[in-house]
Amino acid sequence: MTAKQQRIMFYSAAIFNWCACLVFFTPLGIAGALNLSHSVALSDGPFEQVALMAIALFGLGYWMVARNPDANRGIVLLGLIGKLAVVAIFFGHYFLVGDVNFNLAGLTIGDIIYSGFFFQFLKSPARQQEQQI
Repeated sequence: MTAKQQRIMFYSAAIFNWCACLVFFTPLGIAGALNLSHSVALSDGPFEQVALMAIALFGLGYWMVARNPDANRGIVLLGLIGKLAVVAIFFGHYFLVGDVNFNLAGLTIGDIIYSGFFFQFLKSPARQQEQQI
């Protein structure tokens, strides 16, 4: 993956996260309109707000990575772990608990795709910055 491709990928990951925040921001009603429901209704409670804030902050982290990928590899590792956890949680609730519909679980396919890209980025060697004297 070229440096330009990496930047585009991380910018798109940031936008993906920010779009998720908009979709699940209850007052907008987007999640309900898309039938992205679960047995416990989405609310504007503090835990949902903290979750949306965390998703938005990860988006900011991906934006930072896009600006300087190699200096922010640690953010990518956290993002990879977070995205895999999101997939495990939502599909666990879909298959094991049954309180999440497939539309909601299916949204995590984006997280699966970004997980693959993040893993590919992390297993590649860091590019050396040119040192200026």
